[in-house]
Amino acid sequence: MFAYDEARADSGKKLVKQLSILIKTAQIHGMGNLAFDQPIGKFHHTLETLFMDDSEVVLMLEGDALFLGETKLKIDIDGFSSLMFVINEMKKRELGSIAFFKGISKREVITFCVIFAKLDLTSEDPFERFLQEKDKAHLSNPEIEPYEEIKEKDSLDDIFKDKKELAKKTYVSTVSAVSEVMDSLKLKQAVSLKRSKRVVQSMVDLMLQEDSTLLGLTNLRSHDEYTYNHSVNVCILSLAIGQRLGYRKRNLSELGMAALFHDLGKYDIPLEILNKPTDFTPEEWDIMRSHPILSVKELVRLKGIHEMAVKVAIGAFEHHLNYDLSGYPKLATKRKLSLVGRIVCIVDCYDALTSSRVYSRIPFAPDKALRFMLSRSGKAFDPVLMKLFVNSIGVFPIGSLVLLNTKEIGVVAASNPNPEKGDRPKIRIIMDASGNETEERFVDLSEEDSRGRFVFEITNVLDATQYKIDVGRYFL
Repeated sequence: MFAYDEARADSGKKLVKQLSILIKTAQIHGMGNLAFDQPIGKFHHTLETLFMDDSEVVLMLEGDALFLGETKLKIDIDGFSSLMFVINEMKKRELGSIAFFKGISKREVITFCVIFAKLDLTSEDPFERFLQEKDKAHLSNPEIEPYEEIKEKDSLDDIFKDKKELAKKTYVSTVSAVSEVMDSLKLKQAVSLKRSKRVVQSMVDLMLQEDSTLLGLTNLRSHDEYTYNHSVNVCILSLAIGQRLGYRKRNLSELGMAALFHDLGKYDIPLEILNKPTDFTPEEWDIMRSHPILSVKELVRLKGIHEMAVKVAIGAFEHHLNYDLSGYPKLATKRKLSLVGRIVCIVDCYDALTSSRVYSRIPFAPDKALRFMLSRSGKAFDPVLMKLFVNSIGVFPIGSLVLLNTKEIGVVAASNPNPEKGDRPKIRIIMDASGNETEERFVDLSEEDSRGRFVFEITNVLDATQYKIDVGRYFL
């Protein structure tokens, strides 16, 4: 199992932030200016720290993502502007990678940044021009390599082939862990959450490295296993928000556990009510609305939950309260919802709206669900977190069925890693312009032609249920 190296990723984000400051300083000042003293000291110190593990520190650009070696640097609120600045500036100079080698001096770093900042971008081949300027300055450290556009089909195929099986295994294991806990509660057996903690930690590692793969699996639906699938989906979607908030791995694991067991109290609700295909009576609604309190009662009794009991229990208690406290259970005194509760409230509603449940056979299309939820922003949902949620899953969420300007039909396969291009996801084409199934290929909606115009456009979002298309199968 791949473990996301959080410490290295943190150092990488710090390095990128410091590099962006150096480049901006070089845009204003020349070599030898005192303005470089503080930022170069910090940058060089971070490099030296990274050199303790490796004699080569490489920043590598792939698509719209920046890597430190093999570690993907995730976009979060704190590092967004500096990460996007470096990515965009590297693209302008057609730089694919920058490799710093152990022994590099502060002067060499500053020289590199000055060349970077002052480079003539009007030349036909900016990368070649960059090499010429480096040679003039006799600068061999760092080394640079050209940027080569990754063929989207190849890159997305790699994601789906190489990581799909691992993600699917983790998803299935998590569903199994939830069902194991609920079954044990029903049988009044002792329950341990050790296995659940392990699978959530695995999910956190996957989310930090490649969130699109896991987010795609939230499109898997099962009427019989709705409660278990829903719990796992809420866990994944909560983690998507948490990582955009810049949560540490430990905090993500706590959030994941709270989301995974937010509906634990439903085990005690009679199946004839839980699976009722028609509308609930007022008495049945009262029973259904008791599940947040039932969840809290069970969570505080579970073995292995003690160190995170408060956050997990609060998430379960608050997930139907609503941002303005208009939901349930009713409170004797007004209070502000916890961050965990506000997150789980949003994703619980989204997954419920987009799922075909026993008592709601026709789900909302993802984009319609988001529009409905945005209309209730500030009332049912935290408006800031709601915007962040849309940013996390994309304007066209993964799993949306869309019609393109080419008359082809596709499924949104991956969100654009650049939040500024949230309406430009990657699409998996499944039908040709005549409506026939076609050999699957991937297109990137951010692709531009020679005139700078977008090649592909979404002209309509389709209802997968009307077309009787199970989008979930494209993520298996």
